[in-house]
Amino acid sequence: MNDVLAVVKGNRAVARDTFLMDLDCALEPSLPGQFLMVKVSSSCELFLRRPLAILGQGEGTLEILYKLKGEGTLELSRKKPGDVLWVLGPLGNCFSPPQNGESALFVAGGTGLPPVLALASRVGSGALVIGARSKGDIPLLDRMNSLKGVAVYPVTEDGSLGRRGMATDVLGELLAGAAGPCAVYACGPRGMLEKACELSGVAAARCEVSLEEYMACGFGVCSACTVKTSAGPRRVCSNGPVFDAATIAWGAR
Repeated sequence: MNDVLAVVKGNRAVARDTFLMDLDCALEPSLPGQFLMVKVSSSCELFLRRPLAILGQGEGTLEILYKLKGEGTLELSRKKPGDVLWVLGPLGNCFSPPQNGESALFVAGGTGLPPVLALASRVGSGALVIGARSKGDIPLLDRMNSLKGVAVYPVTEDGSLGRRGMATDVLGELLAGAAGPCAVYACGPRGMLEKACELSGVAAARCEVSLEEYMACGFGVCSACTVKTSAGPRRVCSNGPVFDAATIAWGAR
C-alpha cells in the first residue's frame, strides 16, 4: 500500500452519470477486487477520500470507472488532463480465480462493473452478466464484448438492451444450464448480491461478492464499513471488500 501521485490523462463520460478516468500513476501491481482511496480535493468539504475500485492497470497507468453520487465524484468528473490526484492503494483483498474446473460467471450491476470486468479480463473465459436500468446506463459495452472467451449478457429493466429483467434472472438460467461446477463473482447492489448468493447456494456453486459500503479511512481504523458475517463483524475495507457470499448475514445491517 502506497500513497502515490496520479496525473489525469483523460476523463470522459461513458454512460449516464458514469465516467472513465485514465491516470499516469506508478502504483504497485493490484489484483481484481482491490481498490483505491482517492483524494479528490484538499478542501474541508471534500477532505475524506473516496473509495474506488481499480478497473485496469498497466505499466505506470491506471483506470478507474466511477458514477456520480455526490460532491466528491462530481468534483472528480471536473478533473482535466494534467490535474493531479493522490491515490492510496492498492487496498483490500481480491477475488480468487476459478478452481478445479469451475466455469466463471461474472455478474455486475449498478456501480459494480470495475472489479468484475477486471477479473473477467484476467480469467479470459466464462460469461459476464451486466445489469442496468436502461441501455444508457451500461458503460464500456464494446470493451466487454471484445473480451475473448467471455460471453456477455446485457440485461436492462426497461428492455432497451438485451434481456428485459434483472441480472440475476440470467444468472439463474446460466447456473441451471451449467454442465459442471461454477464460480460466481458479483458486485453491485446489496439485493442483487443476496440473490446471487441464494441462486449459487441452490446450484451448489461457489460465490464471491465484492461489497460496496461507505468507507472513511479505507484500511480498518474507523470501522465505518463494518458488516455482519457468520464469523462476526468484519470491516469491508480491511477484511474485504471480497467475501465468500455464504458468510454474509444478508438480513442484518
